[in-house]
Amino acid sequence: MPLLAAATVFGQASLAPQNRSVDIDGYAAKVNDRVITYGEVHEALTLILPELYRTYQGDQLDEEIEKAFKKILNELVERTLIMEAFKERGGQIPDQYVNDEIKRVINERFKGDKALFEQVLTEQKKTREEYMETIREQMAVGMLTNEEVTRRARVTPEQVRLEYEATKERYFIPAKVKYSVIVLNKGATPEDQGVKREEAESIRKRLLGGDDFNEMAKESSEGSRAVEGGAFPWMQPKDARIELQETLKTLPAGEISEIVETDTELYLVKMEARRQAGHKSFDEVRQAIKTSLNAKERARLKARWIARLKEKNYVVIYE
Repeated sequence: MPLLAAATVFGQASLAPQNRSVDIDGYAAKVNDRVITYGEVHEALTLILPELYRTYQGDQLDEEIEKAFKKILNELVERTLIMEAFKERGGQIPDQYVNDEIKRVINERFKGDKALFEQVLTEQKKTREEYMETIREQMAVGMLTNEEVTRRARVTPEQVRLEYEATKERYFIPAKVKYSVIVLNKGATPEDQGVKREEAESIRKRLLGGDDFNEMAKESSEGSRAVEGGAFPWMQPKDARIELQETLKTLPAGEISEIVETDTELYLVKMEARRQAGHKSFDEVRQAIKTSLNAKERARLKARWIARLKEKNYVVIYE
């Protein structure tokens, strides 16, 4: 972070320090009397740094780290504001509730091993009392956020239906086919090619006579999917080999194709099934749309709530 930091101020502050010199333990932000240091932000940042280093490099890595730093700082400021609101309302989380939550953490994350839990606290240079305060804060923030945001978020059936109609193209399903193939290598010489052509015609005759396609593929196919009976999964015709695409677009379900010839191979295709292009029905996507709209509504309510808290409190962010 830069050593010279300007300040962004919200709420009741009328003046803010400009060009303040900070170090790693200097001010990253301040909410009323509560200081958030760069060290706190970096501590949270270290949890995601390995993933950032795996995913990005160079200038993009620097940009993503900077974005992550600002996101974490903003979350710490929001959490502090919510705690201020919690205290202002006289909210309290009894020790018993905190201890019960710590027991749950030990049981779920440490498989009931209290010694391992204490060891991790020591490695993190935290006392049990400090950890209790962290848990107390998490519970308080969760409770007040639930009251101010989660419980107030409402999405009506009409909103869900309107969203479906407005975004229907997102739920378009292209035509897909499921098919199987028997592949024969054409051979290098005209004589070999003649033999292979006769073999392909013989196989096709047997198939039209009622022989099982997948068994014939296991028996005769020289393709990579012979052991699976020549079967391919559902796919769009455009994703198949180019010489097969026209056949896959037109061949009726249950039918056997004519011999399809490429530069090096002969194909027989059976159309196992077809799915016509269309849209997912409203009932299929109703819950997903409702969940998405609910998340957007919670985000809107939280943003509005946090903005009100910033207006009521002294908030300064050093940039």
